[in-house]
Amino acid sequence: MCGDTWTEDKSVKLCEKLNCGTPIKAHNSPKDGDILFKSLHPTNQTTDLTQSIFVKNQDNDKSCKQKPAYVVCSGSVKPRFSIPSYKCFGNVEVEYEGKWIPVCEDALKDTNNGNTICQELKCGDAVETLPYFGPAPADKLAISNLNCIANANSPLSACSSVTASTAACKHSGLRCSEWRTMVPDKKACSGTVLVHWRQGLSAVSRENFNETEKEKLCQDMDCGGYKSTNEIHPQTIEIDSFWNKSFSCGENPGSIWECENKTTPSRKEPVFIECKKEPSVSLSQGCRGEVRIDDVPVCASNWDLSYAHKVCQENLCGNAVFIESKAPSKGSGNIYHVSCEKYHSIIGQCRRTKGKCDKNVVFITCSESVKFRTTEKHGGVLYVNYRDKWERVCPFNHSQNLKLCEEIDKETPSTSTEIKQVNLETTLEFTDVTMDVRRSVKRSSCESTNQVKIYCPDYETLTTATPTPPRPPIPTGPIIVGVIFLLVVVILISSFIRMYVRRVRESRALARMLPGKDMEFESGDYEDVMDKDNEMEDFSRGRFRSETEFVSENDGRSVSSLPYDDIDEADEARPLTFPATTAPAAQDINVHEDGVTYEVEDPQESYDDIDTIPETAQTTAEIHDSPETPHDLNTAAPGLVKRDEDYLEPDQDKL
Repeated sequence: MCGDTWTEDKSVKLCEKLNCGTPIKAHNSPKDGDILFKSLHPTNQTTDLTQSIFVKNQDNDKSCKQKPAYVVCSGSVKPRFSIPSYKCFGNVEVEYEGKWIPVCEDALKDTNNGNTICQELKCGDAVETLPYFGPAPADKLAISNLNCIANANSPLSACSSVTASTAACKHSGLRCSEWRTMVPDKKACSGTVLVHWRQGLSAVSRENFNETEKEKLCQDMDCGGYKSTNEIHPQTIEIDSFWNKSFSCGENPGSIWECENKTTPSRKEPVFIECKKEPSVSLSQGCRGEVRIDDVPVCASNWDLSYAHKVCQENLCGNAVFIESKAPSKGSGNIYHVSCEKYHSIIGQCRRTKGKCDKNVVFITCSESVKFRTTEKHGGVLYVNYRDKWERVCPFNHSQNLKLCEEIDKETPSTSTEIKQVNLETTLEFTDVTMDVRRSVKRSSCESTNQVKIYCPDYETLTTATPTPPRPPIPTGPIIVGVIFLLVVVILISSFIRMYVRRVRESRALARMLPGKDMEFESGDYEDVMDKDNEMEDFSRGRFRSETEFVSENDGRSVSSLPYDDIDEADEARPLTFPATTAPAAQDINVHEDGVTYEVEDPQESYDDIDTIPETAQTTAEIHDSPETPHDLNTAAPGLVKRDEDYLEPDQDKL
C-alpha cells in the first residue's frame, strides 16, 4: 500500500482488526517495497478495512515505490530478561519492531511499569531496578517511556504508551519477587547445587537430575560441559531445606529453568556437579594489578569494592585498599563484564559476559602489597606505598602504633631526601577490630604541611651524613704534562741503568784478565813460543820486539781463547796479552826492572758488544825511558807483587 494515502485512523482500525492493540510509533520504516495498491478508500458503512475500495497501482507508476505504508501495533511488544539462566532478574529487553532493545531507567521507575513486566513473565511483582549489565548495545534505540495501568494483570502490549527513542539514556535492569538462580556452594563450577532465592538458599534434589540436566546447568554457568564422574562426593555443607520443584529437561531447552516442573521431589539428597572448566581469577602483578578472568581483563563498568575484596581474598592477598581504572595492557578487544550478588562467594560465581568496554579495565591494590617505612630506624616521618610510589599520609589516630611498628620494621629506613607534599591523598582509618594495619589504608584528601611521625619502642636516630659537595673537575692539561714528564724520567732512568749494566759487565770482563791466579799455558794450545831466556833478554835490553818481528813469529799460529762466554770464536785470533799489563793497581802502566816503563792499549773497550774481530789483533806498546831507580833485584815492585806466582825474578828461569 502506498504511504501517501495512508492515515492514522487506518492504522488504528488495522491493529484492532488484528487484535494487536493500538498503533505505536515506528522508527524503522522500510525505504523500498513492491506497491500493489495506490490507495484505500473506506465508506461510511465500512466497519472493516477489507470492505474498503482499493485502487490498484499502475505498473509504470514508480512514485510510491519508496513510500510504503508501515504500521507497528502495541501487540508486537514483548518483554524478556536478557540472560535466561538468571530467572526473573537481569537486564530487561523489549521486542520492538522485530528487534530486542533495552529499556531506559526512567521507564522503569514507575512501579506499575515494572509490575506489568514481571507479571507478564510470571515472576511476581517488581522488587527493585538493577544496573544494566554488560556491553552497551550497538543500536541506540531504547524504550524511553512506558505508561501501564496498575494491577491490571495485562501484558506490556496493553499499556497505553510504549515509546522508543534514539535519545541517549541510562539503561536498566529489574528484579522480580520470584527471582532465583543456581550456584555451586563453594566453587564456580563444582560443588553442591544450591538455589538462591528471596528467602535464602535451598539444595536441589538429585531426583531426576541426570546428565542432561547437569550438562545444561554447566552451560548456563559458563563452565563448559558436564564432567562425567562416578566418584561419590561427600556433602560439604549442612542442608536446611530442599527446593520444592524438580527438573526434567526436554529437547534443546533455553536454560535449566525451562526444565523446571511443579513436581515436588521426594528424595532428600543434594545434587553434586562437576563441570569441565573452572575460571581462573588473578591479578597481573601478584597482589595488585589488572583483574583478569582466564587471562582476559575485566571492564571497570559497574565494578564495586565488594568485588575487589573477593578478588584479593581469592588470591590470598587480604582485602582491597584501592581501586582504579586503567587502559588495558592487552588491547581493547572483547573483555569480561562482571556483576556479583551478595550470595556469590567468589568472582567465578558472578554473572559474566564478554563484549566491548566503554571504560578502562579494573586495576586494584590488595592489602598484602601495602608497605610502610619511616625516615629513621623504628621511627620518623611515616610513608606508605600502595600505588607504586612512596607518599606521606594525612594526620590520623595513632591507636594502632604497635601494629604499625611491626610493619615498619619489615622495611629499610629511608635516608633519602624527604618527599615534599602539601596535597595529600591517603590516610589510615583504624577501628577497634582492626587486625591488619595494611587494611586501614584509605583514599582521603587533605592539605597538610605537618609531617606525620611515629616512634616505636626501639626507635634509633639515624645520623645522616651531610652530603659531600661534588669536587670540581680536575683539569686534564697538567695531568697530560705530568704523564709526559714521567715517561721522560722513566726513559732516562732506563738508559742510565743500561749504561751502568754495561760498565759492570766491562769491569767484570777486565777482572777476569787480572793475574789473580796462575796462567797455565798448555803446550798444545801455543806453538813456537819464544824461549823465556830470549824473552827476559829482551826485557833486560829495555826493548820489545818490533811489530814486524812479532807478526813474523806469530803469523798463522793459534792461541787458546780466554774463557769468555760472550765472545765469538773470532777471538781466537787475538794474541794473548801479558797479564801484567792489565793489573788495575798499576793503572795500565808497568815499570820494568831496568827502568823502562810501557803502556798497553786495548783497542776494544767492550767485550759484550763485539760481533766481529779482525783476524790479527795488534798490540801497541809505548816505550818510555826513565831514570833507573836502584833497588834490590829480589825486591818486588810495590803494588805489583802480592803473591810469588805473580811475576818472575831475573834469572829465575835459569834455575
